[in-house]
Amino acid sequence: MRILVLLWLALIVWSGAAGAQGSPVEKKNHLPAAHLTALDRGDYQDVIVVFKHQTANAEADQQRRARGLVHDDQAIIERKAQRFDAVKRRALARQLRDGLEERKAYSHLPLSHVRLKHAGALKRLLDDAEVDAVYPDEAQTHSLAETLPFIHQPQAALAGKTGAGTAVAVIDTGADYTQPDLGSCTAPGVPAGCRVVYAQDFAPSDGQLDANGHGTNVASIVARVAPGTSIIALDVFSGQFAYVSDTLAAINWVLANKSVYNIVAVNLSLGSGAYTAPLTQSSYYAPFASLRAAGVVPVVASGNGAYTDRISSPAAVVGAVSVGAVYDGSIGGVSFSVCADPVTAADKVTCFSNSASFLTMLAPGASVSAGGRTYFGTSQATPHVAGAVAVLRSAFPADTVDQTVSKLQSGPLVLDARNGISKPRLDFAAIFNVDSQAPSVPAGLTATLSGPTQVTLTWQASSDNIAVTQYKV
Repeated sequence: MRILVLLWLALIVWSGAAGAQGSPVEKKNHLPAAHLTALDRGDYQDVIVVFKHQTANAEADQQRRARGLVHDDQAIIERKAQRFDAVKRRALARQLRDGLEERKAYSHLPLSHVRLKHAGALKRLLDDAEVDAVYPDEAQTHSLAETLPFIHQPQAALAGKTGAGTAVAVIDTGADYTQPDLGSCTAPGVPAGCRVVYAQDFAPSDGQLDANGHGTNVASIVARVAPGTSIIALDVFSGQFAYVSDTLAAINWVLANKSVYNIVAVNLSLGSGAYTAPLTQSSYYAPFASLRAAGVVPVVASGNGAYTDRISSPAAVVGAVSVGAVYDGSIGGVSFSVCADPVTAADKVTCFSNSASFLTMLAPGASVSAGGRTYFGTSQATPHVAGAVAVLRSAFPADTVDQTVSKLQSGPLVLDARNGISKPRLDFAAIFNVDSQAPSVPAGLTATLSGPTQVTLTWQASSDNIAVTQYKV
């Protein structure tokens, strides 16, 4: 028996290298050779299983068209969840024998997080007609307010474009909602002006609001860009890593609660790997499709590896709005672990920002101070775009996701001198056709929604004076 299993493992490893030459069953397997070897030793391996979901999606598309909807409403989302669950229950009923344990069920996704105990359990999964693919449960890492005038956010806020009535889910390290940028809250939603309306740990809880500070910075950027939107803080990190299984659990929660909070965007400032072409073979592919069908835009950092011909996953997954970083002005020469920029200037693409022909867009990401922290990274560029999605979806609620993305890309084209690729940079002046020169505002300006028809503008007038002006809109 051991010889047969070893022969089967060798065939699977070979088929991964051979690509299209493998059989349909072999093509389902996306586990690295190290995982297969570990299974043969009898070591547990956690994997993500994608089940057949095309019929349920086609049925939902038909229902949406018949009812004249732009996106899946909660009734359609729940019906899809029932169809996904039926397929998973049938398949797992055939699999839940010695060697396989379901760890997370993902009620609203056609996926399960399972633990395999030996190679035979994997073989049975791959042989099942209702299993689409098996992926590793990978560990992903962070993609490490002077930017607001640069993207003309204050002018948009003055015109009433604040993201009111929407919410953005920040899937990151959590959010310290006691920070002033998030409302100096005592609990989610408390007091009433708290920007964070919900918070949950999906990774093992460390008992802290944000043990790292990264998520607080990211959430605070969203809050500044879209002063009317609410923040959903979903913690998926355990230490420095976020496992795909926990990130998928957070996405599943978003789908289940999308209508409760009117969630319009998911911010993912995390990733791993580097890919030269868009990905459809990914455990994120079906979840991103479900998010977009529900009218939720997945906005993902391109990564900080300094690659000029590839971006990280899940930014590379089809359906993601991938975001690279530019400087918003000259800050002198700076050095990073992977590269250096001896000269910096507005709209210069940062040397660390991953880029490729299929990158969606650019936004300011160097450097950004928010939530009591200052960071450089595509992690910081991404929440500028997620906040912009909230502003757009509040202003144009009938738009499709494709129409929203098209508006996001209406800003000026910026040339990346490293590879000759030009990509649009986020700019509210272009999105809303507001005058980028008027009103004239000082540097350091921030805008907050202080009432249903009132925006408060605050800026540093001198080294020790704060000026506050209120405009009714």
